[in-house]
Amino acid sequence: MPFGITAYQDREAAQYSGAVGLLQAENLSLNQNFEAQDKLDTLGINSFRYNLYKEPAEVIDKKTREVYLDPITSQKNTIVTLGGLSVAESNMNYYGSGSAALSALETLYGAPTENDGVISTRQIITSVNWTGIGNTSGISVSAGVACSSADGGNGTSLFNVSASIGQAARIDLQDTSGSFGVGIGNTFYINGSPVSPPTSLEYAASGEIFEDSVIVLYYPTLHPPDPGAANPLANPQFKILPVNGTDGLGSGQTYYRNSIQGSYGSFPGTDDSLTLLEDVYTVSVNNSDIGDARTEIGALRGVDLTTGITSYVGAGSTVKETRQEFAINQWSLIKNRVNTQARINANDAAIGILKNSAFQP
Repeated sequence: MPFGITAYQDREAAQYSGAVGLLQAENLSLNQNFEAQDKLDTLGINSFRYNLYKEPAEVIDKKTREVYLDPITSQKNTIVTLGGLSVAESNMNYYGSGSAALSALETLYGAPTENDGVISTRQIITSVNWTGIGNTSGISVSAGVACSSADGGNGTSLFNVSASIGQAARIDLQDTSGSFGVGIGNTFYINGSPVSPPTSLEYAASGEIFEDSVIVLYYPTLHPPDPGAANPLANPQFKILPVNGTDGLGSGQTYYRNSIQGSYGSFPGTDDSLTLLEDVYTVSVNNSDIGDARTEIGALRGVDLTTGITSYVGAGSTVKETRQEFAINQWSLIKNRVNTQARINANDAAIGILKNSAFQP
């Protein structure tokens, strides 16, 4: 470190007077740096500017939740009530193919590319049917039981079903894999026990509804700046708004409609857990009301970066990104003061040893 001292002698240090003089000169220069920083008050200016953005960041986060995220979730819960499992049990629409069922699901709840779409995943539900004549063994199954077919199909029953011999029956299967056959030789198994071969197959579909989310880039040692951290930008976290339950934190943020990135199942990375509300189904009732709720959601989301929730999230991201610049400046200045003081303390300790007569040759 350069400093403007030309006399490097401290006679009290005897043999080590030159070394002690250099250490004292360095300390003098370091203390002069402190004085210069105090006069310019660079740390104070950056702290002031950092705090200027504190309240705006907090208010924008609070309003983002109260004005947009919470109402969107409320409308989604309405859709779950209108098209959820309890409604589907008595009002499921069935189709001749899986693709037709998926198409109907998207018509009812929207695709990921649609501004008012509400589902994050989708799946085909295989409906295994028996006519009264075909049911020669009786059918009984509880919801959540593993079922399979001699053809290699597997799935889990969606509803409780009980039908005596000679009664028509239907078992809807979710989370399916493989294929299911019908007719003679295509034995069906309920929890490993064989029953009559099914007589026909139909299809429905379901989708998962997740909350919309805002994911925030958050550096734990930057808000507030921690001078003890070696690097304030180390160990970034991706937290769901509000960060750790606190509005205003973070260094930037992104809004995710249905908590996906524009396609089914494309969930963004986060250190928190995305919130699944419930599954919805291709129901034959409440379609108009579901459409009304979707319209409300579309309006809350807005149509561009200047409307709806995206306008608030964008403003919040800008404020947080700017605030981060002042946070980094604060950390750098505080860290410099801490390191400088540590250097002065180390120099003082060395000077004390070198001036101690016990260490003289």
